[in-house]
Amino acid sequence: MKNDAWEPQGLFDSEDVQIKLRIMHAVDGSLDQITVADLCEKTGISRQTFYRNFDSKYSLHWWWPTHIHKFYLVEVGRTIDWETGYFHHIRLLSLEKDFFEVATQYTLNFPTERSIMPHYRKCALIETLRDYRDIEIDDDLMFCVNTWVKTETEILTEWYRLGTTPSPREAAAKIAGVIPKRLYDALSMEAD
Repeated sequence: MKNDAWEPQGLFDSEDVQIKLRIMHAVDGSLDQITVADLCEKTGISRQTFYRNFDSKYSLHWWWPTHIHKFYLVEVGRTIDWETGYFHHIRLLSLEKDFFEVATQYTLNFPTERSIMPHYRKCALIETLRDYRDIEIDDDLMFCVNTWVKTETEILTEWYRLGTTPSPREAAAKIAGVIPKRLYDALSMEAD
C-alpha cells in the first residue's frame, strides 16, 4: 500500500491513520453484510477502539476521501489547478480502490451517508472563493457550488462502486471537463 515519493507527508504517519486503515482493510464485502464485531475480530481491536475511530461501519466509506481531501483537492484554486488537484486526489483514492469496489455497494441503501463528502467539498470551495480569491458568492455561484459538489461525489462514487474508474489522468480530465464554467473560471489558476 505505501508507495513512493509522490505520497504527501502525513498520509500514513499517525497511529490513528494506521488503525483506520487496518479496519478498512478488514472489510471483505459490502458494509451491509459485515458487522462491527466482525471488523473488530479481524483487526484485533476492541469495539471501543472501533467507535473511537468511526461513528458506524458506514463511516468507513467516507473516511479515506475526507482524509486525503486535505492533501490536494482543498488546494484547487489556492496553489494548484483543477486537473492537478483531481489527478492527485484520484491517485490517492485509488490506493484504496479494492475497498471502494467491495464496500460501497451499500451506497444505494444509505443515500443519507452521501452528504458527508459534499459537505467537506462545499466548505473548501466556499473558503477558497471567499478567503483565497476574494470572490463574492452570489446565488448563481452558490448554485454552481452546490450542484458541483453533489455531481463530483456521484461521479467518483459510481466509478469506484462499479469498478470502472479511468486512470487518474483520464479521470481528472473528464471531471474537470464537466465543472460548471463559472466555478471553473473562478478557481482557474490561469486567471492569476
